[in-house]
Amino acid sequence: MPRSSVSKTSSSSLNADHHGRNIVILSHNVSNDVASGYFDVNTLLTGRIDVLARCVNSALWISNGIRKDTSVFLMLFPHNVTIEVRGQEVTGLNPDERTMALCLQRTLLSGNTNSLLQLEWLREKDLKPPDTVNPHKPGSYSKSEKKSFRVVRKHREAMIRRIYRSLNDAGERSDDAPNGFILHTNDSLEERLRLWKSEGGVTNTFMMDELGDPLANVLASRNNKCEQHNNSDGSTTTTIILADQMGYSACDESMLAENDDVTKVSLGPISLLTSQCITITHNLLDIQSAVEA
Repeated sequence: MPRSSVSKTSSSSLNADHHGRNIVILSHNVSNDVASGYFDVNTLLTGRIDVLARCVNSALWISNGIRKDTSVFLMLFPHNVTIEVRGQEVTGLNPDERTMALCLQRTLLSGNTNSLLQLEWLREKDLKPPDTVNPHKPGSYSKSEKKSFRVVRKHREAMIRRIYRSLNDAGERSDDAPNGFILHTNDSLEERLRLWKSEGGVTNTFMMDELGDPLANVLASRNNKCEQHNNSDGSTTTTIILADQMGYSACDESMLAENDDVTKVSLGPISLLTSQCITITHNLLDIQSAVEA
């Protein structure tokens, strides 16, 4: 992965302290529509927005509250776009996937400079009609096919109307991403790891992989060294790198394998959902924090 600069569409500083936990989700083969914010929050399976929303919720939510020490980084490839969600700054969230999807969409739209033009193109784009026709009426479609076609068109029109409401009256992009949501462009995992290392302090970086060492054992072995591995404010930054349902790319695996600061860990031999891995990892880290305290 080539090195690229990291920029933002928020006044928040990229070099702000990241003490606590960083959850990095690598999402590959993301469509241009999704990376631009053009997706329907009522059909989250399209583009697998449900996976992204579920991962953020798993990373941030605890019972009746938000993990203030956690930041989430959704890295969308091949567009090199990253959505950062800072637990200490988010407000007004609900623990459901649709609310989270709306926040992600609003953040992506805040960085889109050609929203109106792309929306008009999307509105004029013809939907593909059903492949089959009614054999009793050549050239026509059955009632069920016509109904399905109308439902798809209706959903698309509703999506476009919601996106229009996210834009200002002049049709320009909106800079008001939700609190705690920051959009980074020209981003890369390699550059972000290098940035965190340059900030100083101690960072434990783990890559989730079924062939890695058990995370519980790795944390236990480091527990005796916690006094030497504390930052000046008494905390340690832990970064967890995971992939979505598509898995790691060959470039990801090669770059992370060559990074001496990254430890490959696992939660067991069985493949789990990314959101499940985040929840279990949080639990193990919580137990370690309690022991250290």
